[in-house]
Order: sequence, then C-alpha cells, then structure tokens
Amino acid sequence: MSHPTADPVVSAVPYQVLDVGGQPPRALGDFTGTLTMRVHGATGEHLVCGQGTAADHHAVVQEKTGDGTGKDVRRWRVAADGDGFVAISG
Repeated sequence: MSHPTADPVVSAVPYQVLDVGGQPPRALGDFTGTLTMRVHGATGEHLVCGQGTAADHHAVVQEKTGDGTGKDVRRWRVAADGDGFVAISG
C-alpha cells in the first residue's frame, strides 16, 4: 500500500492556522485528537491531517498521511499568536 507524499513546507517558519475542522480555533484544546487544520505560510496553504495533544502553552500535532491515521509525516508545534494561532513544523 503506498501513501501519498505530503506537500513541502518550510521548517521552523510560522504558518498561520486558518481553521481546525472547518472552524476558527479558539483554544489549544481544539488541537486534540484526530483533526484537520488548514495552515497558510511561506509555501502557500496546506491541509494538515493528524493527531494532536495539548499542553499548558502549546499543542503538538503529529501530521500523518491519508485521513490523519496513516504514517507519520512531520510534527507541528501550535501556539497562540495575537488573536489566532501559528503552527511551526520541525
């Protein structure tokens, strides 16, 4: 079984989180469990599917192939930034 490759992104550069599951994110708890989030940054807009966990001041989303339950692709660290959230891969 082959897995599609993920779009390239720039590591260690913030990407603005546009939505999580089609809704604007309001809290780090929105980034938990199986999720999809749209981000926009240096390489354009990307749909990230994966598994997320939240801590006190950030969340971690492990991007996976397919619908978010396949092979690991990359890890994103999500943090509040002004009125929204940013995600940084790396």
